[in-house]
Amino acid sequence: MTKFVLGRFLMASFLILSATVAFARRIPVHKAEADSLSWAVVNVSCCNLRTSGDYDAGMESQALLGEPLKIVEHGTWVKVLPPDDDPAWVLRSSLVFMTDQQKEAWNSAPQVVVTSIYGFVYEQPNTASQHVSDVVASNRLKLLSKVGKFYQVEYPDGRKGYISASDAQPLELWRKSLKQDAASIIATGKKLIGVPYMWGGMSTKGVDCSGFIRTILLQHDIIIPRNASQQAVKGQHIDIAPDFSNLIPGDLVFFGRRATEDRPAHVSHVGMYIGNKKFIHSLAWVHISSFNPEDAEYDAYDLNRLLWAQRVLPYINKEEGLTTTGINEYYK
Repeated sequence: MTKFVLGRFLMASFLILSATVAFARRIPVHKAEADSLSWAVVNVSCCNLRTSGDYDAGMESQALLGEPLKIVEHGTWVKVLPPDDDPAWVLRSSLVFMTDQQKEAWNSAPQVVVTSIYGFVYEQPNTASQHVSDVVASNRLKLLSKVGKFYQVEYPDGRKGYISASDAQPLELWRKSLKQDAASIIATGKKLIGVPYMWGGMSTKGVDCSGFIRTILLQHDIIIPRNASQQAVKGQHIDIAPDFSNLIPGDLVFFGRRATEDRPAHVSHVGMYIGNKKFIHSLAWVHISSFNPEDAEYDAYDLNRLLWAQRVLPYINKEEGLTTTGINEYYK
């Protein structure tokens, strides 16, 4: 009988301990500590942001290395708000958690911005050494020093490495050298031609349609809303003339289901107008299409679902939701 009671006691203790461990995995920090850790900074080249806290959940978007995210809810899966305010869930192992002061220290420290489409950070200042990680355009790392043709950098979690100076620029130098005109942004877009379409993708590894617009604008320090339906109401609305004469390069062109008497229009796709009745967009892959039937790039499918255009570039830092990282609260 004593052995039976002891066995029941040990089993109950084991179950309590298991439940405690499981709970700790869901809530890995004490509430008081979690309340102070109101920010997270992405610690990998790009991490997946999902529609709920589950591996099976759909991918909502992506966030990039060095990017601050606002914590909404702690757990193994963390609910976050990115700089474009599109809520999502991310696995906590991709993040480094910070207080307000630590986030401000991260943002105010010298940084480099990755300018190449794709690259690597190395353990030593030579490209034959071991990779620390890959990097993609617009990633940010803390700048420690210049070593020959490399920058010594530090990750949010304290890892250190070296990135070729040909793949990155110091933040302040990058900002001074930036051009935010349509021609420069379109040239950046053309560098991604051939990059595959990926639902939720928002890095130079793969992009969906609105992710492509978001990605190329971020390379020019511009943040706009994440999704096509959100982008479709920013800036100046333009009803497109039959000959496209009222469009200028850099305008965003939107596609989808046209409005009827019974229901409003539904935006499902976006591209950027580049002039001469042509636009660049991500559909299957990043490529240029044309509204002109005489062009080799003629796209009858998208012409038949064309809705309207929005002129956003003149409204950067003048309209809510259209900002640069220099004034966006996440980067302060």
